[in-house]
Amino acid sequence: MPSIEIESFFYDLIHCKNKILSNFEKWDEKYEEDERGPLVAGIRECKDAELINLLINIQRLASGYEQIKELMDAAEQKDVDDAMSDEEDDDEDDD
Repeated sequence: MPSIEIESFFYDLIHCKNKILSNFEKWDEKYEEDERGPLVAGIRECKDAELINLLINIQRLASGYEQIKELMDAAEQKDVDDAMSDEEDDDEDDD
């Protein structure tokens, strides 16, 4: 399995996830009986500033996962490159 160093933005992702989930939990409690459902009711009744913060956190979370994907791809490519260079070294030793 490729190794990935812990990056500082990982902590930001955890923070964003916690902020998003706290909004959802608040809405689950507040709009539990609402016929629209807690998520729809929460978004509809949300103040503009709170909604903007929620959307920013969602965008940061998505951006962070994109960065993680890039790190994973780079780590996997490094493993493949290392394996290929090991095979080339073994071939040279056989000569």
